[in-house]
Amino acid sequence: MKIGIIEARGESLLACERHGQVIDLSGCGPWTTISEVIRDWDRAQGVLGESGRALQPPFRWLPPIPRPPKFLLLAGNFRAHVVESGFAPAPDENLTPQFFMKPSTAIIGAEDPIPLSSRNVALDYEGELGVVIGRPLKNASPAEAQAAVWGYTVVNDVSERRLNVNWPDRKIRQNDEFFDWLTGKWFDGSAPVGPWIVTVDEVADPEELVIRAFLNDEKVQEAPVSAMIHSIADALSYISQIVSLEPGDLIAMGTPSGVGMARNRLLQAGDRITCEVEGIGRLTNLVVS
Repeated sequence: MKIGIIEARGESLLACERHGQVIDLSGCGPWTTISEVIRDWDRAQGVLGESGRALQPPFRWLPPIPRPPKFLLLAGNFRAHVVESGFAPAPDENLTPQFFMKPSTAIIGAEDPIPLSSRNVALDYEGELGVVIGRPLKNASPAEAQAAVWGYTVVNDVSERRLNVNWPDRKIRQNDEFFDWLTGKWFDGSAPVGPWIVTVDEVADPEELVIRAFLNDEKVQEAPVSAMIHSIADALSYISQIVSLEPGDLIAMGTPSGVGMARNRLLQAGDRITCEVEGIGRLTNLVVS
């Protein structure tokens, strides 16, 4: 099921995409948010899968999970992206995943503008596969972690690469470079997510999914999920040793090579950036000053 939240007639409605039509699910049960559906999935699946009525435009897709309990993202999970970022190639073994968090205020929908603020000097795109957790995970094995996945979505991890570089009279400390990178992930509107979530039963093998990004129709990123350093199962298993994962948590799995910094083509006002995961969906957002 492709399930999400739409805005229509001034309301936020639970909806799905079925056979090329958008189906209003708002009157099909007690569920009004994706989080409620996840918690009651055994019952909701049977009801929502065949219910609802076709919805006519206009409408727009909102973030499917606007406030996940946690929004975690992997860093450096594709070898070519590690190298293009200026780091030494990742070793072949004995690696642990690196991950960070984004606040819910960063999350926007599939058609919302990406704001380019006066604090941005090198705004960049990162197309990624998003994984939605369906059951609690703590100290999980890889098999248990994979079994806890509820669905998949698309994420654009918009990133500020050179935060603060040109601020006058700034006193640089030893660890400022790291914190500039981290703070550059946290801007409002820096995480388009959606347009919906595809439930795990419709994805035969997530390793076969392909991630792409297009900047003004030019393809700038493309790689299969199988090229990730850490698989979905291994990454979630590792994270669960440190942070308890809960239903509704969102984990973005990292981006392939081809980001704007490496291409010397960063995002500018008026740019249209599209991120897609083949078989899952497409996010298209305009960059607005």
